Amino acid sequence: MSTRKSNASSNLQGANWPPESVLDPGLHHKWSREVIFDFHEVCVKWLKRFCNFYNQLHGTNLQPDDFDFYNMQFKPSRDPAKQVLPELFDKTFVVFARASTGGYGDLEPHDGIKEAMEQIQAAGIKIRIWSWTPAAADIKPDGAGAYNTGIAQDVTKRLIRRLQLPVDVDRDVDFMPPSRKKWEMAEEHIPLIVEDNKTTASDVADAAHAVLLVPEKYNEGFQCRNVLRLSNRSELAATVIDFYRKLEEAGVLL
Repeated sequence: MSTRKSNASSNLQGANWPPESVLDPGLHHKWSREVIFDFHEVCVKWLKRFCNFYNQLHGTNLQPDDFDFYNMQFKPSRDPAKQVLPELFDKTFVVFARASTGGYGDLEPHDGIKEAMEQIQAAGIKIRIWSWTPAAADIKPDGAGAYNTGIAQDVTKRLIRRLQLPVDVDRDVDFMPPSRKKWEMAEEHIPLIVEDNKTTASDVADAAHAVLLVPEKYNEGFQCRNVLRLSNRSELAATVIDFYRKLEEAGVLL
């Protein structure tokens, strides 16, 4: 007899959550008791602060609603004259990371994210942060070049420590392009990621993993198999914990 329980009793979750591909991953496959968190706009408030910084630096008037994603992926419906070229975004990102005040290191956490992470960890679920810091991956704090030791990585780790997010920054924080996340999740048998990016969500979902989407204007109305969009960030901890409880009941956790 199956030990799985109906999802119908939870008003936080869809009828097909957790996804069948996660609950029944195949013979001899087991999932790790780990969840991945993206960083920008999942853990920290990024886009508004960066838009303000960009406008001050370049004399523009860009607004968060002009973009589909935190790295200023341009909305096709917007005025092309306001489009941010990738090269200029990358250069500005490095300046933003180096700013002593009002820059990357001063980003604020989303309300309740630290508490949600602590609840998840208290339930025996390991949290890891996977993020990407555009353009700065090859720029070390001392100015020397070396892959994966960039100033933005250094600032990211210091920011996580300052916010006291409950992760080991030396062991559980990794930097990778969004397109690589699904492959790393498969390699490490991690079933769930918390994201804000529609493109990454779709990519991970297509690889038969599960995605929790935090609610932002740029992902409003997004629907995809294996993706659950939260209606409120306050649902995060309970939804993650319930997800792993159901996987444990299904006998698919390591």
